[in-house]
Amino acid sequence: MMPLNSSKDGSHKPTVNREVNIQNQILNFVRKDRALITIFLVSGKKFVGQVMGFDRYTIHIRGRDYDQIVFKHAITNVSVPRHMMQKMAGADADDSGPVPDIPPETEEGGGEGEGM
Repeated sequence: MMPLNSSKDGSHKPTVNREVNIQNQILNFVRKDRALITIFLVSGKKFVGQVMGFDRYTIHIRGRDYDQIVFKHAITNVSVPRHMMQKMAGADADDSGPVPDIPPETEEGGGEGEGM
C-alpha cells in the first residue's frame, strides 16, 4: 500500500518517490537524442527504433516501417549503444579508463564443465 500525505483540506495525496530511476533516465536520454535502441521481448521478438515516449507501463518505439507500443513487462532487455551510455555519463566515462575487451556473445553454449 502506498503511503499517503494528508493536506490541510483533508485530501490525501500519494507521497512522491525521490529515488533516482535509471530506467527513466536512460529512456529519456535516448528519446531526446533520437538514438536507435534494440528492445528484446520475452517472446523472442526484437524491435529496433527510436523511443518516441514512455510512461510507467509502456514504451512507444518508432521503427523504420512501424510505430509500436511495447508493454514494459514483456521486455527482457534493452540494448543501448555504448557511446550513448558514455555520452549520458558525461565526463565520468572519460575518467574511468580504457574499456576492457569483452568477447562477442555466441549462441553456442560452452563446453562441458563451463557455466554456473
